Amino acid sequence: MYLSTETRRALSKVSYMVEAGQGASVIVGEIGTGKTTLASWFHSRYDRRPDFTAAKIDEAPKKSGLLLLRRIAAEFGLRTRRATEDQLNEFRAFLVEESERGVLPLIIVDEAHELSPEQFVELRRLLNFRDPRGGKAYQLVLLGRPELDINLRESPDFNDRVATRSSLDPLTPDDTKSLIEYRLLAAGRDSKQGVLFTDEAILPIWRETRGYPRSICLLCLHLCLEFLTHDNLSQIDEQFVNAFLEQHDDYRRASE
Repeated sequence: MYLSTETRRALSKVSYMVEAGQGASVIVGEIGTGKTTLASWFHSRYDRRPDFTAAKIDEAPKKSGLLLLRRIAAEFGLRTRRATEDQLNEFRAFLVEESERGVLPLIIVDEAHELSPEQFVELRRLLNFRDPRGGKAYQLVLLGRPELDINLRESPDFNDRVATRSSLDPLTPDDTKSLIEYRLLAAGRDSKQGVLFTDEAILPIWRETRGYPRSICLLCLHLCLEFLTHDNLSQIDEQFVNAFLEQHDDYRRASE
């Protein structure tokens, strides 16, 4: 995962709130800004720690609060129950057990903009649970598109329990350059080799992709594939990028 300026800021804020036991954290961003990658990072980081146990919901079940509780329970290895109160009692027993072990459960919900008001009610009820010392017994991280903020305003009882909010904005040209270099190294390119993408090539890539990491990686993949067909070239420069974009305006559809 490439850590842009915005990603570092979100990681720092949310990690602090989670480890301080502050309750709910929210991260919003448009499609392709790296929310799912960040959700996986949080899950991997905290599920490995002995003082945390983490559950990640990639896509919440539609509308039903009980179904969401059942999905979370299954991720923690708990029994799933047919009634909401029974499922909440199952969670309470789990919390008492985890608290005695010094373990704090963390729930991560991706695509959280699809949560319904009923589901926010059940998440709020989970956040109301307290450990024996009076702290919040659960931590919650919600990641979704910007409409998540709108949905939260329509669920004020839950919205009041949000400890911190972060946004993942598109990358700057400098971060775009750093992302490309990082991904090339991660893919196995030798750092001693010369620069593959020239500085002048970055700006047309950034303009075309509007700074969205997923789009940057997709375009650069196609540029590299095209580059391999030219034996006489040693770098991808601005002229190469512009020529590719003029001749292959359908590259996005071909990759869907």
